[in-house]
Amino acid sequence: SQIVVALLIVGASAQWTDWIETPDSVCPDICGYCGVRVIATRTCNGTCSGPSRRYEECGAALCVFPRKTCCPGYAKGILPSKEFECVVIPA
Repeated sequence: SQIVVALLIVGASAQWTDWIETPDSVCPDICGYCGVRVIATRTCNGTCSGPSRRYEECGAALCVFPRKTCCPGYAKGILPSKEFECVVIPA
């Protein structure tokens, strides 16, 4: 005769870890807010919904010819310090 043993493992539901900032993340572009860098990451101990990374656009300096001054969604603006850089176009 055979004995069949069924093992049921019930674990905690999958959860994300806390966000970990990545302050040393390098911007892949230097101007026009054309670059996107990772600013934080998290991991999941199973199957989770949602992103594992947070991003931000980077590279606020104005681009020089032949590139467009700023990438889509941004325009040349002046800061209180009287310096020019790309700024968000208001919706």
